[in-house]
Amino acid sequence: MDLSAAEIARECGGRLLAGNPHQPFRTIALDSRHVPKGALFAALPGARVDGHDFVPQAVSNGASGVLVMKPPESKPDGVVIQVADTTAALQKLGSSWRARLDAKVIGIAGSNGKTTTKETVAAVLRRAGRTWATPGNANSQVGAPLALLDAPLDTEFLVLELGTSAPGELNRLASMARPHHALVTAAFAEHLEWLGSIQGVIDAETEILDWLEPGGSALIGSAEPRLVHAARTRSGRIESLGRRTEDDWRLGEVRTTRAGTEFRLAGPGLPEQPWTLPLLGEPAAWAGAFSVAIGTALGLPAETIRAGLADAKPAAHRLAPIVHPTKPLLVLDDCYNSNPASCIAAIDTAIELNETSSRLVVVVGDMLELGEASEAAHREVGDAIVQRAARIDEVVAVGPLSERIAQITSN
Repeated sequence: MDLSAAEIARECGGRLLAGNPHQPFRTIALDSRHVPKGALFAALPGARVDGHDFVPQAVSNGASGVLVMKPPESKPDGVVIQVADTTAALQKLGSSWRARLDAKVIGIAGSNGKTTTKETVAAVLRRAGRTWATPGNANSQVGAPLALLDAPLDTEFLVLELGTSAPGELNRLASMARPHHALVTAAFAEHLEWLGSIQGVIDAETEILDWLEPGGSALIGSAEPRLVHAARTRSGRIESLGRRTEDDWRLGEVRTTRAGTEFRLAGPGLPEQPWTLPLLGEPAAWAGAFSVAIGTALGLPAETIRAGLADAKPAAHRLAPIVHPTKPLLVLDDCYNSNPASCIAAIDTAIELNETSSRLVVVVGDMLELGEASEAAHREVGDAIVQRAARIDEVVAVGPLSERIAQITSN
């Protein structure tokens, strides 16, 4: 971003209490210990700590201004902007910066595969123009606006990962992002502590469709058919992607080796053909398929899409392979807060990659934020492991919730 103190105050509905109104800001910091010189420090209230308590430290570490909900007890040097809510202010700033960008915006939502799909879509679009994508999985109410604000003004393709854990959250982020193309990967059990049920997940994930730009379109994963139905009742220009014969984009055979994944895909007016990318497993095939469909919608030729798929890198802790430097040992790192569908997909990928003469050890941990469905979710993973017991040599379950998996798999 490149905004003056006065512009920031105006765009987020705040008041400039002190400092030079022409002071430029190009980045926002949240951690008072790590402040880029000249940054605006946003003081966020939290359950354990309050960012307002660290305003002096942020200024001494290089901040040229602070965004606060209450005036500092001792007036710091530099800019002071007061707002009613710092999180809402960041989202308003994100919306303002979005309006200045002349970029095609792709918004990615869904319960599974958002980060891998975002990375793969961005790899394809980088072959076609200047592309900015959400770093890591910064898809929260705070992370998403900061990711948008970091987009250079000359961005041609903006790929934003937008997350939700409660009703209304995606609505707020989508109103900021206003995508030209929305992509909803799936609607499986996630954040049920707040969303309540799969229908609650569907309702939350389809909020993005209310904010499509005029003439925009959406691509919906059909692994949960109710998601496609809900999407089509909410928006007009919808295409589905999945394994059903009625899907607009039809994912065919998937084959994974240690070198990557090959999948077959047919689309509107396109015959089924093979595509490859250097990522692992069924989740990679879905991410690749979404990327082919989005690239096609944006008018990219097949050779450009293929070159972009070849550039794809695994997202951190998403089926990322770790090869031991001296021993014949392969570790698949899938260590993020998962859900049953993703966990079982990771196990299946490990089984597919394992050589018959090798040992396969599955290490599972607790899946969080599943509310009343937590017991059933961990039982589902345990049952899936039992069904695949002939291909698994050992199971290690870590954590109190995973004790249920241990009980099932040890019988």
